Amino acid sequence: MSEIDVAVERSHVAIKAGTADIVVAIPTFNNEATVSNVLRAARTAVFQFPKWKSLIVHVDGGSTDSTVRRAKESLDGEGPFAQVSYPVYPVHQFDLSNHSLPGRDSAYRTIFSLAGELDAKVCCIVDCTAVVTPDRISALLQPVLEMEFDLAAPFYKRQKYDGVLVNGMLYPLTRALFGKRVRQPIGGDASYSRALIQKLLPLETWTTEAARRDVHLWLNIQALQHDMKLCQVRLGARPRTRDVAPDVSSILANLTGALYLEMEQTAELWQRVRGSTAVPMFGLRFDPEAAGNAPDTKPLVDAFRIGCQNLQDLWRFFLPPATLLELKRMGRQGDREFRFSRALWARVVYDFAVAFRLRPIGREHLLRALTPLYMGFVASYILSIEGADPDQVEQEIENVCMAYESEKPYLISRWRWPDRFMP
Repeated sequence: MSEIDVAVERSHVAIKAGTADIVVAIPTFNNEATVSNVLRAARTAVFQFPKWKSLIVHVDGGSTDSTVRRAKESLDGEGPFAQVSYPVYPVHQFDLSNHSLPGRDSAYRTIFSLAGELDAKVCCIVDCTAVVTPDRISALLQPVLEMEFDLAAPFYKRQKYDGVLVNGMLYPLTRALFGKRVRQPIGGDASYSRALIQKLLPLETWTTEAARRDVHLWLNIQALQHDMKLCQVRLGARPRTRDVAPDVSSILANLTGALYLEMEQTAELWQRVRGSTAVPMFGLRFDPEAAGNAPDTKPLVDAFRIGCQNLQDLWRFFLPPATLLELKRMGRQGDREFRFSRALWARVVYDFAVAFRLRPIGREHLLRALTPLYMGFVASYILSIEGADPDQVEQEIENVCMAYESEKPYLISRWRWPDRFMP
């Protein structure tokens, strides 16, 4: 008997393979404040699909608060409900600096194993750190359950100054590499089809560093490279219950490292991809978020200038002389006139990808050396969209993406002939 079978049996739920069409899973770690509301939202959501058999699964990673008890009290006796624990290994304990859920890759593998045993048509995984409504969950379920999509990815509505890492790097880079316009490649709420789960479960790469760094990004790239049928679902704003100041350098290094690792594994594929195509979008339309006050860009510009002063000797190992010269010129721009050209930013991201592959210095040191350059891009992005309306902001994001696509031949050239453009 597997660990999953034992966990389900302990929750006093009689489940046999093929008896659940819909699985909604909520992974948790010390989420006592939100778990009851999220589980009740999941129960209300599946009521909207009465002809399908459903199972709500609470998947816990060793919570030390009252999460498990509150979850059981919230749904026990209200239809098929299971509580399952997933294994958290020592290496996962270090992930808490970047993730609110330790061992998220292990949690997802446990969830997919259960969904596979049940032969579920759709498995929806919902983040327990955010406020969730039944409509959001049902919107994620519907495209996979009723329209035969394999992945329903989230599209969150953000304030125009938020999400620069996604809009300025993760989205443009995955789009340029794999040719699909998935706006949120690291979204925590998503639905997966039976066909996609069957593709994912046998993969040996579950235990790789890329999957551990960010399993959402890893899963999206698996779907992209296996040419699965993708769609996106508008979910509106994504309010958070935790208010912790992010460590930008750690988050940037973690996500960039995950993406660069996948670039190594999929190089034969992405070098053949040209251009990009739209991915269908479903869900309700939401009014734009209030813009709020523009962040102060001077500290960002100052961080860029300090980096240029202190890291020149390091950057020389992997940035071409022409790029270093352009960066030096940028440092002389005024605080309000400061701009980081989109094409230069795309080439810098590509140069770091090549360096990550070749390891002229330690990888973590390399990834941290990207931080001041990213700060410079963020400052430039904020300054470029001040006073812009939502359509103009969307156009700026599109312009950044097109720069990545236009500079992709540069990436391919450097990837194949690393010394090109270097002295």
